[in-house]
Amino acid sequence: MAITYTWKITGVKKAPSLDGLSNVITHVNFDYTGSKGSGASKKESTFHGACPVGAPDSESFIDIDKVTEANVIEWAKANHPVDHMNEVIGKKIAEMEAPTNVVVDSTELSWLPVAETPEGEQPSGE
Repeated sequence: MAITYTWKITGVKKAPSLDGLSNVITHVNFDYTGSKGSGASKKESTFHGACPVGAPDSESFIDIDKVTEANVIEWAKANHPVDHMNEVIGKKIAEMEAPTNVVVDSTELSWLPVAETPEGEQPSGE
């Protein structure tokens, strides 16, 4: 099954005035999430990223009160290629599907000490 990817804009920065235009978005913060599978077997990993936005073009400028998330996603895509993010997410999901390093605890090796729980906290899993 292939990994499907989604974008979510988590923040933007703006310049009050730039190149004769007002309230120009200059930077984008985003989450780029890859998902594989569904239900209980669903694996998911998110790349948290940020990128600058290119210089504004007065011909295609969109007033900040009319900018949509879809507009900003397109700017992020144009300024932050997905190849590296896809690779990072793919490796994380592959590790979830077939872990290579799993902590061994005292239930598997009785001679390992049981981890102490700080006072007032419940042991994990309870």
